[in-house]
Amino acid sequence: MKLLYAILLALGIILSLSTSAQIETANAGARSAGMANTSLTIRDTWATFNNPAATCRIQHISAGIYYENRFLLKQTGYGALAFQMPIHKSGNISVGISHYGYKYYQYSRATIGYSQQLFSNLHMGLNINYLHLSQAEYYGNANGMTFELGLYSQPIKNFSVGVYVFNPVNVSFFENRDLKMPVTMKLGLSYLFSDALLLAVETGKAINGYTSIFKAGIEYNLRKHFSFRVGISMLPIEYSAGLGYKVAGATFDLAFAYHQILGLSPKISVQYEF
Repeated sequence: MKLLYAILLALGIILSLSTSAQIETANAGARSAGMANTSLTIRDTWATFNNPAATCRIQHISAGIYYENRFLLKQTGYGALAFQMPIHKSGNISVGISHYGYKYYQYSRATIGYSQQLFSNLHMGLNINYLHLSQAEYYGNANGMTFELGLYSQPIKNFSVGVYVFNPVNVSFFENRDLKMPVTMKLGLSYLFSDALLLAVETGKAINGYTSIFKAGIEYNLRKHFSFRVGISMLPIEYSAGLGYKVAGATFDLAFAYHQILGLSPKISVQYEF
């Protein structure tokens, strides 16, 4: 049993290290997690991490907390806090903090962003990120700064487009110029068939890292309070499902992802609109 646990732990950490884009550009929020992280066109508090442009014109101050237990291993836990606030009719500011890992490998990120309406159907967002990597003594720690850009558009009714790029200038960590942050580019589309049914798809490409080549998710809303979600991502194949509940200004979301090799990852988030 101890050997099996050690093998699973090693696989989880190796996967997280080798797919560093999943850490540095990690999604947040169990709503999008239930739809295989098809997040670029979802306009909520978690757009702070998922697509800074999608915070634009959210009309209320909101805050949220998120946690996922990757592969049911405490060493691969990931958590995030997000806050966003409208500051005028067509602009919002956002702040976020996230943390991944355990004693011998930890990755933290602090971000501050601003989104602005450019044209009637086009919004743009910019995040400035500070990154801290803490490793076992032999490998040392590293710090760095970069930025990410997002676009959000609704060219026709019920159809939304999101574009996102992380670290477009391909910067490295300060202490090690050979330790590159990934450059990640994503494109997402969604269509709201009715007040009850949303379909979202997403694709992406990464340099010095990894992002899923394809994702698709569906959300079905029941009586405005309950939501049910399913999704799938490719390379590697991972299945997702989730549910949500809204009451007053609070939203509770729960999701599960199943990796074909490493197993189950439960995810939960709570957000509140003031």
